[in-house]
Amino acid sequence: MRLIGAGIVVGSGIDALQLVGPTRVYAKVRIKTRAHEEERNVDSDSVFTLPFIASHVAVHWEGHHDALVKVAFDAGAGFAAASTVLHDEVGEQKNDGRTYGAVMIAGGANAVRVVTDRPLSRLRVLAMVDGERTVTYETVNGVLAAPSLPAVISRAGWGCDESLMTWPPEFYPIQKLICHHTATQNRDPDPAATIRSIYYYHAVTQTWGDIGYNFLVDESGRIYEGRYSRPYPTGAYPTGEDTTGKGVTGAHAYQFNSGTVGIALLGTLTSQDTTAAGRNGIEQMLAWKASTHSIDPNGSNRYTNPVTGASSTFANIAGHRDVNATECPGGVFYQTLPTVRNDVAAAVGGTPSPSPTAVPSPTPTPKPTPKPKHSPSPTPSGGATH
Repeated sequence: MRLIGAGIVVGSGIDALQLVGPTRVYAKVRIKTRAHEEERNVDSDSVFTLPFIASHVAVHWEGHHDALVKVAFDAGAGFAAASTVLHDEVGEQKNDGRTYGAVMIAGGANAVRVVTDRPLSRLRVLAMVDGERTVTYETVNGVLAAPSLPAVISRAGWGCDESLMTWPPEFYPIQKLICHHTATQNRDPDPAATIRSIYYYHAVTQTWGDIGYNFLVDESGRIYEGRYSRPYPTGAYPTGEDTTGKGVTGAHAYQFNSGTVGIALLGTLTSQDTTAAGRNGIEQMLAWKASTHSIDPNGSNRYTNPVTGASSTFANIAGHRDVNATECPGGVFYQTLPTVRNDVAAAVGGTPSPSPTAVPSPTPTPKPTPKPKHSPSPTPSGGATH
């Protein structure tokens, strides 16, 4: 850390640049994802050589939703042990005849081996890595954080490339809060990079036009802005709402997107729970949403889709599996939901905690790479995500 001029403090984090006192200088980062996809038919075992060193990989194929697919990565010392490909829960909603695997950390791989238990048609390997990085700075007097709103790392804070966002925001009153897991790697060494890869996968490959979740929470309890809602004043924490308090529609729960907030815990919570910090992070956001929108954390009120008119009754703080046929948010975390509801109810009924003053964004460590080329992602039909 060093001083620049009169009282300016510079730290190593993306949002760490600030002036001593109420005036702050915020660094906004955009990190373009370099991506490459290759398609082929795979009978049982096939090796894909990548054109660059990849940080994350996702595979998807035609049909065969129940196929057992394993992937191994070669980072220069031979192929490591293969890992089973889990399903991407947002991709499950596409209903386009393809099976979408979850994003996997590739660890600097230059080759991918795909092993299947049956022949698969048009299997595609999507490789991703951080590319071109640009930083701009904005100065603001004071920090505009709403009372009790937890600290949220903005899209700019995690390096979102807004040029990939093609989804026109739609807003409706918030009725329900739905919990997810991302089915990605636990003990993630770079959560922001994983979020950028999920964003690219959802927005471009799956053509949703944006990331599916409204918010994401990492294992350290940091909360990240997901689905785009609107521009916020510099220094204000994103709420995922318009100026009247209506929530932006995401693409996280098929036929239950409008009027709900989808919050995803990073990791796979099928056989293990989230961390204590991760649970605290999701409970903070759930408590703020519940208190702001008069949602009973332990209630099960009727939900009515504001677009289709369909209605059903389920828990106000629900797991994704409560509304769609999915393993999400993982069996172990799903068993924790009653405790989460009780914790949120206690927080809502208690005294609001003081507003946080600042949240440092995680520091991505991208390597400059050529600007990616991709086709614009079409805007999906509204009915597919409502």
